[in-house]
Amino acid sequence: MQNKLYYFCLISTIIMVGFTGCSNEPTDTESDNIDANNNGFETREVAEVIVNNCATSGCHSGSSPSSSLALNTQSNLLKGSSNRSNGLIPNYGGDVVIPFRLEESLLYQFILGNVTPLSPHDAINLTQSQIDLVKAWLENGAKDNNGNVPLQSPSYNVYVCNQNSDKVSIINGDAKVVSSIVDVNYSEATDSPHMVKEKGNYFYVTLIASSKFLKIDKTTKQIVSAVDNITKAGMIQILPDGSKAYVSRSSTSDPIFNSVYSIDLAGMTIIKEILFPAPGVPHGMGLKPDGTKLYVANLTLDRIHIVNTSNDEYIDDILLPQGTQPMQAAVSPDGNFLYVSARGTAKLLVFDTATDTMITEVDVSPMPMQIAITSNGEKIYFGSMMMSVVNVVRHQNNTWILEKSISHPGFSRLHGCDITADDKYVYVSSRNEVPGGFKPYFEVMGEQAPGTIGIIDTQTDEVIKFIEIEQFGSGLVVEK
Repeated sequence: MQNKLYYFCLISTIIMVGFTGCSNEPTDTESDNIDANNNGFETREVAEVIVNNCATSGCHSGSSPSSSLALNTQSNLLKGSSNRSNGLIPNYGGDVVIPFRLEESLLYQFILGNVTPLSPHDAINLTQSQIDLVKAWLENGAKDNNGNVPLQSPSYNVYVCNQNSDKVSIINGDAKVVSSIVDVNYSEATDSPHMVKEKGNYFYVTLIASSKFLKIDKTTKQIVSAVDNITKAGMIQILPDGSKAYVSRSSTSDPIFNSVYSIDLAGMTIIKEILFPAPGVPHGMGLKPDGTKLYVANLTLDRIHIVNTSNDEYIDDILLPQGTQPMQAAVSPDGNFLYVSARGTAKLLVFDTATDTMITEVDVSPMPMQIAITSNGEKIYFGSMMMSVVNVVRHQNNTWILEKSISHPGFSRLHGCDITADDKYVYVSSRNEVPGGFKPYFEVMGEQAPGTIGIIDTQTDEVIKFIEIEQFGSGLVVEK
């Protein structure tokens, strides 16, 4: 335990690589730096520990705090870092604390001395009572001086499945840091949360390994109910009125499935198992904005199944060339075009939804994944799992052209993709589960490589922030 007392101010390294260290001078134990509002912290005692030990001269204070992390107020602490690798990985930053989540808060891991590198803050001493004080503050929600849990009421949230850690990360869209984590583990084995969608007061998650479809309250972060026995539960689509959801199969399934499910969201019961003519892997799904027609991409049969959502009956198939391997599907906001990412041929396929015939195909980077479309339909974004770039296809005057490939040194095996309601930002997740992928600057002992999120400014098509989440970032949705 004695070694644990040395590491508290190492939280300040949460955003740096090899910058000049904080002062090793004895810390100021006076409270002159604490205002009547506890600098925004819940108590004066918590403020004194953090501010008097870390927001010191030459460290995390002033107009240019080390690594752009100021620790002089609670609000600055909650902003997290913005230069975690000192520029080696552009715009790399993220949270310092996550309310209620002690183990996932880097602050706590630094206190325990579980993070490498630890230098240059090993000359800072904390008493056990100071450590316990900060621990209790984090466990109780890292509240502010008004007793409020921070980061809980942004203009929008982003929900991201962490497939290898049985967690859903919730990103505050305003602060662009992880603000909450929801556990979705049902068994000792990995339950594999794969896709997430949101509607109204709830968000919904599929668990591949547990064959479940979950309904989770946005406010309480508690699981409300679950639908069982959806083997290899995969993608999700929800009708515009929120009455019904469709659940497909995971792309990792054996090619033995010839159905998807329609689910009543109020009662969380299966309405119908919708059958297709032949087995395969019915995975990616696209829904017309008016909710009248569902397209289901059958990965191994090289075809798109069409479903009438008024009666949940199979209508017909769109046949594709052998080896197409349609992976994901999305319908344009105006309902006129169906987009399909073809894993086998590295193309974006474009269909006319009035006739259900192909208009064109665009060569893109290998293994295109989930698709996001701007509200005016002019830009289509989707990640390439194989090349770890985000493809940007421009639609103009009935033509589609690959306009740009967005790269970032932190991208590794891109998976999920969605866009904000105002079209300003695209969020893309990285699995980062293979050797040689992104390596976090601060490694927590005992943890596997984290998944990541890239946030793209659609005006410049550049990554303006890059943050870590839990293991294996997969499906994600932006709250609309």
